[in-house]
Amino acid sequence: RIPRTNIMGAEDGMKMQSFGSQEWDTGFAIQALLASGLTDEIQSTLMKGHNFIKKSQVTENPSGDFKNMHRHISKGSWTFSDQDHGWQVSDCTAEGLKCCLLLSRMPTDIVGSKMEDSRLFDAVNILLSLQSKNGGISAWEPAGSSEWLELLNPTEFFADIVIEHEYVECTSSAIQAMVLFKKLYPGHRKKEIEIAISNSVQYLQGIQMSDGSW
Repeated sequence: RIPRTNIMGAEDGMKMQSFGSQEWDTGFAIQALLASGLTDEIQSTLMKGHNFIKKSQVTENPSGDFKNMHRHISKGSWTFSDQDHGWQVSDCTAEGLKCCLLLSRMPTDIVGSKMEDSRLFDAVNILLSLQSKNGGISAWEPAGSSEWLELLNPTEFFADIVIEHEYVECTSSAIQAMVLFKKLYPGHRKKEIEIAISNSVQYLQGIQMSDGSW
């Protein structure tokens, strides 16, 4: 581990950072490298990245009676930074899952051993658990609180932060991960995954803006 501090004193005041973006960055970097077609030249990089992603998966739910503390399941998820962060994020989970699925199709002498099936199944369970009735995927925990609570937002520069919402980017990443998973594991929760993908696609189509953007 690299020693680190989360608080830094600077000329213009104190800075605080609670977590980094290691898993997020690694996940996209690995996918970009795989798309480059340079596998023979980057074997060491792929193996190290694969090992980091596998080690970064959250393998346990929150401690104690977490459901009565209004915490969601986290086993099988990936966070924005590393395992110590502990807070599940849907698109980080989807991108981590995509990496492990893509690398599982490659020789182990190039990318290392594949992730155990049970851990891949746990990741899929996280994605399915974060889908709302409208088909969208939320980021941290299931959406469902009343919209009027956003009126209590104490900040002036962040919108829609009081309650959980569904997000385009989270839904898109989850669709891609579930489509790839379904291709490689067609027998695992097939019907649930097919329905989830269909509902997510309908959600994205429904919130597309008139100019074609999201």
